[in-house]
Amino acid sequence: MDRNEIITLRSAVQQFIRLFGVLEQTETPCGFSMSLSQVFAMQELEKSSMSMKELAEKLRLERSSVSRLIDSLVKGGFVSRELNEQNRREVVLRLTEKGERSMETLREQSIRFYESILSNVEANEQQKVLEGFQIFTAALKQTRGEAQ
Repeated sequence: MDRNEIITLRSAVQQFIRLFGVLEQTETPCGFSMSLSQVFAMQELEKSSMSMKELAEKLRLERSSVSRLIDSLVKGGFVSRELNEQNRREVVLRLTEKGERSMETLREQSIRFYESILSNVEANEQQKVLEGFQIFTAALKQTRGEAQ
Protein backbone atom coordinates (compact mmCIF):
# COMPACT_ATOMS: atom_id res chain seq x y z
CA MET A 1 0.00 0.00 0.00
CA ASP A 2 1.40 3.41 -0.86
CA ARG A 3 1.46 6.45 1.43
CA ASN A 4 -1.78 7.97 0.11
CA GLU A 5 -3.65 4.68 0.51
CA ILE A 6 -2.37 4.38 4.07
CA ILE A 7 -3.66 7.89 4.81
CA THR A 8 -7.01 6.91 3.29
CA LEU A 9 -7.07 3.75 5.46
CA ARG A 10 -6.26 5.79 8.55
CA SER A 11 -9.08 8.19 7.74
CA ALA A 12 -11.50 5.30 7.19
CA VAL A 13 -10.55 3.70 10.53
CA GLN A 14 -10.97 7.04 12.33
CA GLN A 15 -14.37 7.61 10.73
CA PHE A 16 -15.39 4.06 11.65
CA ILE A 17 -14.38 4.65 15.28
CA ARG A 18 -16.43 7.85 15.47
CA LEU A 19 -19.49 6.44 13.66
CA PHE A 20 -19.44 3.17 15.55
CA GLY A 21 -19.53 5.06 18.84
CA VAL A 22 -16.27 3.83 20.35
CA LEU A 23 -15.58 7.31 21.77
CA GLU A 24 -18.85 7.35 23.74
CA GLN A 25 -18.05 6.99 27.44
CA THR A 26 -21.42 5.98 28.88
CA GLU A 27 -22.99 3.78 26.23
CA THR A 28 -21.90 0.92 23.99
CA PRO A 29 -22.29 1.23 20.20
CA CYS A 30 -25.43 -0.92 20.42
CA GLY A 31 -26.97 1.45 22.98
CA PHE A 32 -26.34 -0.50 26.22
CA SER A 33 -25.91 1.89 29.18
CA MET A 34 -22.36 0.96 30.11
CA SER A 35 -18.91 1.98 28.90
CA LEU A 36 -17.05 -0.24 26.46
CA SER A 37 -14.32 -0.76 29.07
CA GLN A 38 -16.90 -2.07 31.52
CA VAL A 39 -18.36 -4.38 28.87
CA PHE A 40 -14.93 -5.67 27.86
CA ALA A 41 -14.13 -6.41 31.51
CA MET A 42 -17.43 -8.23 31.97
CA GLN A 43 -16.90 -10.22 28.76
CA GLU A 44 -13.57 -11.45 30.12
CA LEU A 45 -15.15 -12.33 33.46
CA GLU A 46 -17.95 -14.12 31.65
CA LYS A 47 -15.34 -16.55 30.28
CA SER A 48 -13.83 -17.19 33.73
CA SER A 49 -13.20 -15.57 37.08
CA MET A 50 -9.75 -14.02 37.47
CA SER A 51 -7.57 -11.70 39.51
CA MET A 52 -7.28 -7.96 38.98
CA LYS A 53 -3.80 -8.48 37.53
CA GLU A 54 -5.04 -11.06 35.01
CA LEU A 55 -7.91 -8.81 33.96
CA ALA A 56 -5.56 -5.84 33.54
CA GLU A 57 -3.34 -7.95 31.26
CA LYS A 58 -6.28 -9.14 29.15
CA LEU A 59 -7.65 -5.61 28.77
CA ARG A 60 -4.18 -4.12 28.19
CA LEU A 61 -4.84 -1.53 30.89
CA GLU A 62 -2.99 -0.37 34.00
CA ARG A 63 -4.05 -2.09 37.22
CA SER A 64 -5.13 1.26 38.68
CA SER A 65 -7.50 1.82 35.73
CA VAL A 66 -8.90 -1.68 36.07
CA SER A 67 -9.32 -1.16 39.80
CA ARG A 68 -11.48 1.94 39.20
CA LEU A 69 -13.38 0.08 36.49
CA ILE A 70 -14.07 -2.86 38.81
CA ASP A 71 -15.06 -0.52 41.64
CA SER A 72 -17.86 0.86 39.45
CA LEU A 73 -18.97 -2.65 38.40
CA VAL A 74 -19.00 -3.87 42.02
CA LYS A 75 -20.95 -0.79 43.08
CA GLY A 76 -23.47 -1.50 40.30
CA GLY A 77 -23.83 -5.11 41.42
CA PHE A 78 -22.40 -6.60 38.20
CA VAL A 79 -19.17 -8.03 39.62
CA SER A 80 -18.16 -9.48 42.98
CA ARG A 81 -14.79 -9.58 44.69
CA GLU A 82 -13.99 -12.74 46.61
CA LEU A 83 -10.91 -13.80 48.54
CA ASN A 84 -8.88 -16.48 46.76
CA GLU A 85 -8.90 -19.52 49.05
CA GLN A 86 -5.51 -20.70 47.70
CA ASN A 87 -3.85 -17.29 48.04
CA ARG A 88 -5.55 -15.14 50.67
CA ARG A 89 -3.72 -12.02 49.47
CA GLU A 90 -5.41 -12.25 46.09
CA VAL A 91 -8.93 -11.18 45.20
CA VAL A 92 -10.89 -13.09 42.56
CA LEU A 93 -13.33 -11.20 40.36
CA ARG A 94 -16.45 -12.86 38.99
CA LEU A 95 -19.75 -11.85 37.47
CA THR A 96 -22.78 -11.76 39.73
CA GLU A 97 -26.18 -13.02 38.58
CA LYS A 98 -27.03 -9.43 37.64
CA GLY A 99 -23.81 -9.27 35.62
CA GLU A 100 -24.63 -12.53 33.83
CA ARG A 101 -28.16 -11.33 32.99
CA SER A 102 -26.76 -8.02 31.76
CA MET A 103 -24.32 -9.84 29.48
CA GLU A 104 -27.18 -11.86 27.99
CA THR A 105 -29.16 -8.68 27.35
CA LEU A 106 -26.11 -6.97 25.88
CA ARG A 107 -25.39 -9.92 23.60
CA GLU A 108 -28.92 -9.87 22.15
CA GLN A 109 -28.88 -6.08 21.77
CA SER A 110 -25.48 -6.29 20.10
CA ILE A 111 -26.63 -8.97 17.66
CA ARG A 112 -29.60 -6.82 16.62
CA PHE A 113 -27.25 -3.84 16.18
CA TYR A 114 -24.85 -5.77 13.94
CA GLU A 115 -27.77 -7.21 11.96
CA SER A 116 -29.04 -3.67 11.33
CA ILE A 117 -25.62 -2.61 10.04
CA LEU A 118 -25.19 -5.70 7.89
CA SER A 119 -28.64 -5.20 6.39
CA ASN A 120 -27.02 -2.28 4.54
CA VAL A 121 -24.36 -4.56 3.06
CA GLU A 122 -25.13 -6.84 0.13
CA ALA A 123 -25.35 -10.49 1.21
CA ASN A 124 -22.44 -11.47 -1.05
CA GLU A 125 -20.28 -8.72 0.55
CA GLN A 126 -20.97 -9.56 4.21
CA GLN A 127 -18.36 -12.33 4.34
CA LYS A 128 -15.78 -9.89 2.97
CA VAL A 129 -16.50 -7.52 5.87
CA LEU A 130 -15.85 -10.33 8.36
CA GLU A 131 -12.70 -11.49 6.59
CA GLY A 132 -11.35 -7.93 6.32
CA PHE A 133 -11.79 -7.34 10.05
CA GLN A 134 -10.19 -10.68 10.86
CA ILE A 135 -7.17 -9.96 8.64
CA PHE A 136 -6.73 -6.43 10.00
CA THR A 137 -7.11 -7.60 13.62
CA ALA A 138 -4.58 -10.40 13.11
CA ALA A 139 -2.08 -7.91 11.66
CA LEU A 140 -2.67 -5.54 14.60
CA LYS A 141 -2.12 -8.38 17.09
CA GLN A 142 1.11 -9.30 15.36
CA THR A 143 2.25 -5.67 15.44
CA ARG A 144 1.45 -5.47 19.17
CA GLY A 145 3.25 -8.75 19.83
CA GLU A 146 0.18 -10.70 20.89
CA ALA A 147 -0.38 -14.37 20.19
CA GLN A 148 -2.86 -15.19 17.46
